Amino acid sequence: MGAAQQIGTGWQRAGIDPVCALQVFGMRRSGNHAIIDWIMRNAPDAASGGLFHNDCRNGDDPLEAFASLEAFGKQATLIPSEGCPADRRRAEAGAQPLVFVSYEDRPPAAGGKRQKASLDFGNTDFTHSVKIYRSFLNWSASLLAKLKRNPGYGLLERLRIMMMAMPSYAKMLIRVAKPEHVGVCYDAWVTSEAYQADVLTTLGLEARDNGLGQVQRFGGGSSFQKKVRDPAQLESTARDAAMAEDTEYQLLLWTAAHDVAFVETLIAHFRDDAERLVTLAENARLDITLSSRKAPK
Repeated sequence: MGAAQQIGTGWQRAGIDPVCALQVFGMRRSGNHAIIDWIMRNAPDAASGGLFHNDCRNGDDPLEAFASLEAFGKQATLIPSEGCPADRRRAEAGAQPLVFVSYEDRPPAAGGKRQKASLDFGNTDFTHSVKIYRSFLNWSASLLAKLKRNPGYGLLERLRIMMMAMPSYAKMLIRVAKPEHVGVCYDAWVTSEAYQADVLTTLGLEARDNGLGQVQRFGGGSSFQKKVRDPAQLESTARDAAMAEDTEYQLLLWTAAHDVAFVETLIAHFRDDAERLVTLAENARLDITLSSRKAPK
């Protein structure tokens, strides 16, 4: 008997009984697809296959409101789905798949509250709520680099998008530490197999494949190295260094340094990132006082 049958519901409309159903939240450029692919490669033996509801529309039915739906067979083998209706793709994944329902740029519901992202689904329809996050310096550098490759965005539009994304990023960090969410830090996941093993244990999955897989095609791949397929060549934990001399990136960081509440949130998760922002502010002779940080002598 799969998890959904025990807790019973929203999945019955789709004619499936997931062995495990994960609701996944993450900001764009945070390694969401790489981590989802990795979890799929570590699916339990009981899973008949997998279903990935990608970039679902917040507040709507995830069985219908997704950007794409991918089906997997055993051993995480992607099943070609071009032109196939959703019901056929679900059938190809079998009766008890490992299921992902993912949301981008949306934080999960606050602790103790009913989930609102997936219409007609309740908290108990999902085995775990997974929050994928990334260090601020690497995330902001990657997102800005991605935006700069779009000729339709000028400087002001790029900065507007970045400024609108930062409050959601802060909410993600606030909620990632809550016990009802399983947090996965992309920076740690890329660099530590022990960290990967701990995450799988928390999800109730057995470690089978701790490799990084291939660079996923979703989201256009890397913001910096378009054609690279091997994650080992990406240097994804050094994106801030790659953008260090970029004027727009410098402006973004200098602006973030002015927001004391944002830096307070950041310091609890990424102290080095917060220290860099505070140093920027101090060099600009701003008087920044953080409750969790001693003033320099």
